[in-house]
Amino acid sequence: MRRNPERLPRLRPAFTLIELLVVIAIIGVLVALLLPAVQSAREAANRSRCQNNLKQLALAAHEYHDAFGSFPAGYYCWAATYDANNNITGGDTNCLAVPQTPWPYMWSGLVGLFARLDQVNLYNEINFNIPALPSIGYMGAQDPANATAVRRTIDVFVCPSNRRPTPVVPTTGTGSTPASQLGPSDYRGNMAAGYITATTSLCPDLTPAAAALNPYCLIYDNGLMYQNSTVNMAEITDGTSTTILMGESLWPDGVWSQAPSSCIRTSIDRTINQPITATTSAGTTVSWRYWASKHPGVVNFAYCDGRVATVSSTINKVTLNKLMSRNGGETISSDEFK
Repeated sequence: MRRNPERLPRLRPAFTLIELLVVIAIIGVLVALLLPAVQSAREAANRSRCQNNLKQLALAAHEYHDAFGSFPAGYYCWAATYDANNNITGGDTNCLAVPQTPWPYMWSGLVGLFARLDQVNLYNEINFNIPALPSIGYMGAQDPANATAVRRTIDVFVCPSNRRPTPVVPTTGTGSTPASQLGPSDYRGNMAAGYITATTSLCPDLTPAAAALNPYCLIYDNGLMYQNSTVNMAEITDGTSTTILMGESLWPDGVWSQAPSSCIRTSIDRTINQPITATTSAGTTVSWRYWASKHPGVVNFAYCDGRVATVSSTINKVTLNKLMSRNGGETISSDEFK
């Protein structure tokens, strides 16, 4: 009996191994092509959010100025007082005019913006009569009263390109005392810019590299936010549109509560978006306590007129110093920003 060929089972068409490998390779190439575009779009969104954070901080600083007649200080301390026998009667012996060293137990001036950032409840929760260190055995500051408040994350202080909005652990613990988790901050105020170059007994005409090693040769108060500063609009004689108020910093230990994270002194021996390398007798140290960001090739800054703009990593360092000085009498042309 002959079989009907129409009733014979037909073989189903299928991909060969070579064809499957080719399809997988094509998909891999497409993913490789699309991934940079996706990452670029994500970074563009993060940079936009970061700029919005700075815009909010600048507007909050303006509202602070309207209320108190000045911009907030970089950080706060109380100068020491002495009696006739030169015995200290009050204040802080570390609160000096020169050199101005911000200590972790001093409060950052960023807390002054809380009322303008919908953080009134957090501001009222903090006891500013005790140090900013909640539970660290440092300078006798072991009062835990603010331990809960200072670890809170405030989204406007966190750049999404740099880190997640989670508390960080600054390296301020000593000995066996563990450091506390504290609310992060990626933004710092403009403290000052430049060196003292006039010939004096303390600071003769030095090169920037030599002056950087001498704290008495540094300028600490020609910016907007420095120790106990009360700078107002009238004092920004260089123009609010060409004077920087605050900007981005990548320091991983940066927190909104402590003075070392509050402001930055700009100098021509440093480069934005690059770490600071210092060599001493103790060895070489690398720090990111300067203007820097995770945005490729640029850093975001807020100006005193409230606008936010990016500054290229290749900006002339002298021009950057001009942008930081509020009353240096410099003029800045559009060509200098290139």
